[in-house]
Amino acid sequence: MLRIAICDDSNIICTSIEQMILDYAKRLTVKIEVEVFSKGEDLLSYIKNEKAFDLIFLDIELGTTTGIKVGTTIREDFDDHISKIVFITSKQGYEKQLFDIQPLYFLPKPITTNRIEKSIDLAIKLLNIENKTFEYKKGYDILKVNIKDILYFEKEGRKIKIVTHTGSDYFNDTLSGVKSRVPHTFLEPHGSFLVNFEKISRLTKNMIIMIDKKEIPVSQRNLKHLRQMVLNGERDKKYAKL
Repeated sequence: MLRIAICDDSNIICTSIEQMILDYAKRLTVKIEVEVFSKGEDLLSYIKNEKAFDLIFLDIELGTTTGIKVGTTIREDFDDHISKIVFITSKQGYEKQLFDIQPLYFLPKPITTNRIEKSIDLAIKLLNIENKTFEYKKGYDILKVNIKDILYFEKEGRKIKIVTHTGSDYFNDTLSGVKSRVPHTFLEPHGSFLVNFEKISRLTKNMIIMIDKKEIPVSQRNLKHLRQMVLNGERDKKYAKL
């Protein structure tokens, strides 16, 4: 089951997106459930009192609030870094502001069926990845961690430090060995780090900042690639390095 929300103050746009989704759902093996909201406040109330969505199509310029505020509430107040958010916009220039909200994709108006389907495909792919586990050996024990809970790996001498939402641990391995066992959404911005793209909170001029506030150095060339991945919705491409 893929739970999708549409939030736009235009009934015409909501109806159009909903129909595109329902038409595409007929060709998929994944069951899709859609909820429509005309106000950001109603979407937030539903998430708070009912349950979260897997994918949210969210207009940036809502009538009584903004998609930026709604997205920030979902990420920060609700502490939800799993739901995929696709921002709908008719203007350019929001990319830097929105990166903190970890957008999956930007959907420019007029909206096309191809872009809706691409967003759904990418969300399904990433959600499937996040349901998998990473295994590592520590002594005689084999430990498992959910991929969705991993923020980054850091090389420290001959050991690898794994950092998750709940803490950290160490095990013997190489960064290249770890890289071969994680999804291609894990990127290598620096020779000592392997980061989960989904857990990046912010970009500055010379580093990325993870959601746990960890600052990791990254070159200007790599920053350019990161921004382009967000803008083009290309997280599914296999970047060996940024």
